[in-house]
Amino acid sequence: MAEDIYREVDEELKAERLRAVARRYAGLAAVAVVAVVAGAGLWSWKVAQHKALDQAATGTYLAALRQTDHLPDQIGHDPITLTGKAQSGLESLQKLASSTDAGVATLARMQEAAVQAARGDAKAALAAWNAVQDDPKADPALRSIATLLWCQHQLDTGDIPTLRSRLSLLAGQGKAWNGLAEEALAVLDVREGHKDDARKKLSALVDSADTPAGVRNRAQDMMQALDPSAG
Repeated sequence: MAEDIYREVDEELKAERLRAVARRYAGLAAVAVVAVVAGAGLWSWKVAQHKALDQAATGTYLAALRQTDHLPDQIGHDPITLTGKAQSGLESLQKLASSTDAGVATLARMQEAAVQAARGDAKAALAAWNAVQDDPKADPALRSIATLLWCQHQLDTGDIPTLRSRLSLLAGQGKAWNGLAEEALAVLDVREGHKDDARKKLSALVDSADTPAGVRNRAQDMMQALDPSAG
């Protein structure tokens, strides 16, 4: 009887450890992609492709990027209340998201989502990403990033079938976000208790030459956490 109790406690401790690892590495992946989206590299690349963009709208967008580049750290569970230039920048992004130019509007909505996520308003961030991924006029690359971010920010609590359905569109050899999509699917496997399925996905990520270094490192860490011999 005592052995059975100890075994149940041990299994629960391991399960909690797996959940903690899943949350940790899903969060790291989300932060990494947010950095890509919000970074100067993305907007400069996309703006260069849209030579016919209205100059005024482009200037407003770039100014809003600078205004929302550095936000205060979130304290507690409530969203940060923005003030001054940061609030003005967010309002500019929201106005641009309704712009007639699809290029500027999409970029503005992506940055709006990044700002909302950074200040702790998950609901607003998810709504902005969802608007991008559902917009047929948006650039396919940005729609894919929006889908990935939308999923990553709900890995711990979101509807699993919906998350799997959207992530499956990003997974597959040769697809730009395959590594991060497979990583997220492995996290969902852990969440559902499908450890063997998670191990297979993570092992494939570790063995693939196409897997980004950061994803490979996280996959190795998660595999170690999934090892039954781990303490």
